[in-house]
Amino acid sequence: MMRMLSVVLISAAAVAALAQSTGEEPRNAPARATEVPSAGFWPTQRMLERMIDRLVDEMADDYEFDDQQVELTKQLLYDRIPGFLNANRAEIQTLMNQYIEALLEDEPPPVETVAQWATRVQPLLAEFEQVCVDIAESMDSYLNEDQSDRLANDLGAFQAGLSLVQKKLGAWAAGGFDPDTEWPRKPKQRRGRADGAAERQPAEEATATAQAPPAEPLDEWALYTQQFIKRYQLNAEQRQRAYAMLRRQQEARDRYLRRKTAEMARVTRMLKEAETEEQRQKALEAYERLNAPIEKMFQALKDRLETLPTRAQRRAAEPAAPATRPTPPPAPETRQPD
Repeated sequence: MMRMLSVVLISAAAVAALAQSTGEEPRNAPARATEVPSAGFWPTQRMLERMIDRLVDEMADDYEFDDQQVELTKQLLYDRIPGFLNANRAEIQTLMNQYIEALLEDEPPPVETVAQWATRVQPLLAEFEQVCVDIAESMDSYLNEDQSDRLANDLGAFQAGLSLVQKKLGAWAAGGFDPDTEWPRKPKQRRGRADGAAERQPAEEATATAQAPPAEPLDEWALYTQQFIKRYQLNAEQRQRAYAMLRRQQEARDRYLRRKTAEMARVTRMLKEAETEEQRQKALEAYERLNAPIEKMFQALKDRLETLPTRAQRRAAEPAAPATRPTPPPAPETRQPD
């Protein structure tokens, strides 16, 4: 849960990207900041646009948007973000600065400080939830039936998760923050107290490493990417971009599979229990429909990887033409002596 607070404070622009200020303040809430801090991180307009572009790219993969839906979604987000950020910059940037400063201290912040943070973050998240609902309703006007169902499911899952976050924030606001278990840094381990924790740490880490399970085998997409990198001898920057493309597509695939878990299980049962060829064919067709988006994501990965190699790298990767020997001239005719 502390990580969620970190996301809200450090990545406030992303968390509140869809939110709009209601202008209402909860009773007994700490005063909101009204002056923009003179220092501290704040995204530029270009940063913000690139963040939206990446978010919409991920949504396009997940929801299988066409080009028009991509543009409509980008415009929808572009229209909502600047107004909220400009109106709430003082509060958001102040909280961000306070949180980052606390991270750099040797000790966790006081319970009272976290209570104040939680109280100030709660209305931001409440606004965020409401505007997400509004955004979903706006998107519904240009989504097809399947996309609309996916969005409704995702929104429901988000609201359920946000409810848990608000519950934790409420506990912190009431003074229930536990610095020993809920602060992301462990001062005793970092500072090397006299209890010997620092001296034991290397041995403990070595033991944990020795007992760690082996890395999971690469899936087909990762193997394809590695082979592509090797084939074209991509440089460090190109490799980094290739693996970023891979991760994005894997995440989109995994989100899709999580949503379709129940349906996949149903189709698997259909295949297993099929007694006639007609039943088996019906189950196979259902499987192909479920698998089609995954194949499309894999093809999208392949297409994106193809944009990385330079012409020189492509020429170098071309198989060498087989060597051919010149055809010898015909041997001169010889006549046997009479």
